[in-house]
Amino acid sequence: MPKIPQKPIVIYGRQPILEALRAGYPLQKITIAKDAGGKTIHRIKKLAENRQVPLQLVNDRNQLQKICGPVVHQGVAATGSVPLYKDEAGLRDFMKSHPHPFLVVLDQIQDPHNMGAIMRSCEIAGVDALIIPEKGSAELNGTVAKTSAGALFHITLFRVTRLENSIELFNDSGIDTLALMPSAEDIMYQKDLTGGVALIVGSEGPGVRKNIARLCRAPVSIPQFGKINSLNASVATAVVLYEVVRQRLQIQANT
Repeated sequence: MPKIPQKPIVIYGRQPILEALRAGYPLQKITIAKDAGGKTIHRIKKLAENRQVPLQLVNDRNQLQKICGPVVHQGVAATGSVPLYKDEAGLRDFMKSHPHPFLVVLDQIQDPHNMGAIMRSCEIAGVDALIIPEKGSAELNGTVAKTSAGALFHITLFRVTRLENSIELFNDSGIDTLALMPSAEDIMYQKDLTGGVALIVGSEGPGVRKNIARLCRAPVSIPQFGKINSLNASVATAVVLYEVVRQRLQIQANT
């Protein structure tokens, strides 16, 4: 398997740094303002000590701002070089060990806040893996880590060259590839989501691209009763994810 290059990243915010430590990501250094306190800061210091991550305490919070830019850092920032993605060969191996997976495919989600929010929902809902195209997606950076509340460091991520190839792989594996599209006639409650499912989510505005939607087994929508067009990508994803969870829990309860 080719080695995935490590990507430098600056992480800011208490929860993302705590989750990076909990997940065992190799952080180079953590910088904490001396006046920062509370339970989470204490846990960060303890875990950093256990994992032998260097800690730097600073008097001036502007030093943190220099590290992570004009963001709300909550008195802590970290730097690291972390392997965030697995590759296409890894995805094929993953599929062999997950015959009925729960997958989310992001078709050119370019807003890092949406990317992070989707990751947070995916991790909480028990999604097995998130698939992202190599081109046209938001960079995985501190904003994604912060918005995901650290879920970025726990979820399994694959980066692929062509989403078309991945969707064909899923189709060949008997997985229901469902394109989330507001215009679809079939709503999510009409679908059996208890088997292998790959939910394809498009970017704000354009949505799922036509060439991607054509490859999917079916389009699916969320019922809408208001006057505006649709939910944003991250909220729509969360709504469908929890319909998958509901159906699967119901099956478990009946067996």
